Amino acid sequence: MSTQISVRPDGVGVLTLNNAPVNSLASSLMESFKTNFSKLVADPKVKAIAVTGAGNFFCGGAEISEFAGLAAKGPDAFKGASPVEPLCAVFDLVDASPKTVVAAINGAALGGGLEVALACHHRVMSPKASVGFPEVQLGLLPGGEGTQRLPRVAPLEVALPMLLTGAPLKADKALKAGIVDAIAKGDVVEEAAQMALARPPAPISKRPVPVDTRFKAMAGGLDQAAIAASNQAPGMIAPDAIINCVRAACSQLSFEEGVKVEGQEFTKLLMGDQSKALQHMFFAQRACSKVPGLTAKPVPLNTVGIIGSGLMGGGIAMCCAEAGMNVIVLDIDEKNLERGMGVIKKTYQRSVARKSKTQAKVDEFVSRIQPSSSYDSLGTCDLVIEAVFENMALKKKIFAQLDQVCKPGCILSSNTSALNIDEIASATKRPQDVVGCHFFSPANVMPLLENVRGPRTGPVAIATAMSLGQKIKKITCLVGNCDGFIANRVMGQSGAVQLMNNGLMPQQVDAASEAYGMRMGPARMSDLVGLDLFGRERAEAGKAEPDKMVTDAMYAAKRFGQKNGKGFYKYDDKLQLSRDPEAEEMIKTVWKNRGVVPTAMSQEDIIDALYLPVVNEGFKCLEEGMAQRPSDIDICMVFGYGWPAYTGGPMQWATAVGLPRVLAKLEKIGVKPSALLQECVKNGWDLKSKEFGKRIEQAWSGAWSKL
Repeated sequence: MSTQISVRPDGVGVLTLNNAPVNSLASSLMESFKTNFSKLVADPKVKAIAVTGAGNFFCGGAEISEFAGLAAKGPDAFKGASPVEPLCAVFDLVDASPKTVVAAINGAALGGGLEVALACHHRVMSPKASVGFPEVQLGLLPGGEGTQRLPRVAPLEVALPMLLTGAPLKADKALKAGIVDAIAKGDVVEEAAQMALARPPAPISKRPVPVDTRFKAMAGGLDQAAIAASNQAPGMIAPDAIINCVRAACSQLSFEEGVKVEGQEFTKLLMGDQSKALQHMFFAQRACSKVPGLTAKPVPLNTVGIIGSGLMGGGIAMCCAEAGMNVIVLDIDEKNLERGMGVIKKTYQRSVARKSKTQAKVDEFVSRIQPSSSYDSLGTCDLVIEAVFENMALKKKIFAQLDQVCKPGCILSSNTSALNIDEIASATKRPQDVVGCHFFSPANVMPLLENVRGPRTGPVAIATAMSLGQKIKKITCLVGNCDGFIANRVMGQSGAVQLMNNGLMPQQVDAASEAYGMRMGPARMSDLVGLDLFGRERAEAGKAEPDKMVTDAMYAAKRFGQKNGKGFYKYDDKLQLSRDPEAEEMIKTVWKNRGVVPTAMSQEDIIDALYLPVVNEGFKCLEEGMAQRPSDIDICMVFGYGWPAYTGGPMQWATAVGLPRVLAKLEKIGVKPSALLQECVKNGWDLKSKEFGKRIEQAWSGAWSKL
């Protein structure tokens, strides 16, 4: 976590950021930067300076792990200065250098890394490098003067999307936007050194914001950007803070005054719950793929078989083909197989039309997918994924056939969303090779993969399933074998149906849910997924109560949702919804039969009734050893069900609410609290306490030791 300096024969001093793997700006590195940069400035032999990064990375930005310590000090500690004032001080040192400083951007320059580059007087970029400001994805803004420097070099139509979406720019677009001065044709440090010797210092802080940029900002450009950001990321507060900073840059304020505005806005964000939650998600994503105690090596994945050519099977096939694997899609019904391959090709053609993929790439992916109607074709597969509909008898029949045709060591997996992996494995003579691989629909779009360990699943099968997730670039969690696994089990405890049964209309429930941050309320989601799915299951099991359950009433009336244009809402040909008096009369009849009347509830009370039971079920999963860590539950809910990331997921949300309050609220709404939650409150544990961590580790390892 330091910098190294050297002086070239031509008199150019080279300062190299060195903090593997991404040269992040840890406080120790910044101290080293300040010391070594000052040495180069003071050295009479040094004529100019180049700044670069070690390895193939320029700089990945701030050391995020240090933010928690800053936030813990509270806002009062930073009344007179930004929490990242030491960072800004180093950038000001570079900016004020009497010797020309050129950034040699040899790899990605992200967040604080791009701020390092913008503090330099000029910038040369490798053609393979990229630049970006991803801070908004952590609920923050570029706090190292980035919101003040970027509008001075890039047009507003480039600067705002970079700041508000976090999307990076490749070298050619960065050059066109004026963010960099040149793209290296050869060695980037060599060309940066030549530029440093040839050009005088040109600090960005001394440049005025271009007149065109000021005009666009004052003529409504910032207001339009605020509306677009709100539509794209409803509920997020960082975009408004970013726009305030850009407005300051484009006003009559000086650079230094604009930096003060940036520092104030950064402080508010850093101290807020959204930033803490999004930082939690950042680390949760990196933790979820790690399985303590797993040392087995995965099976090499060259050829994968997919059983079932429907939407799910086709989506999985696309994921695997795009990752470079050969794919055999099997369906015993030739018409289904032909239809499934047609859907795959149409999906790819839409990508070509949107220009998200080239025709050449699409042709390459399709060439890797081989349709088949014979189980014998699976004999060379390293992994087979069954993706037929949820029927245990059918799945066991398929796995018995796979047991006969697949080579020894082939991993057999089921895409079941709820069924018992061990029972599926019992149809084979190799239960140690059977694992769950639960994709979310559509599989080629949804980022989550829940891998499910059965009680007899072996370490190699688990390692292979985790390797599959990494290879196809999914966010991958290992979970336990229980009904619904994690995401479906936990979200299945949502109180939506109970609320509608007991006096609330669907639109009231949906409005509260969407105000909380869900992209789609539970009634709208049920209409999208199909009310017939669970309605049919309950009816066939003899559990349906259409007189007393709103969902059963909808199914009995053949109101299936979007698929037939009527569910909790009614839908036109373009699937635009509107309230349906017929559906609402049916709901009122259920209320009458239950002896309830229309209910008035605050948004907070609705959210408590909707989602605190979800939190409670998460505690039960931890208690039973079905999840390794609370953050895995958060990952499954955010990436599987669209839970708002800026809350950090249900378990992080519970932390923000406070576990004693969660317990009291559950008791108030009549939900029996989990034993683990009660234990936490009794002992004063939170989800980050060592005692809680040991308790969860014991539960997980206890279940693991049974494998």
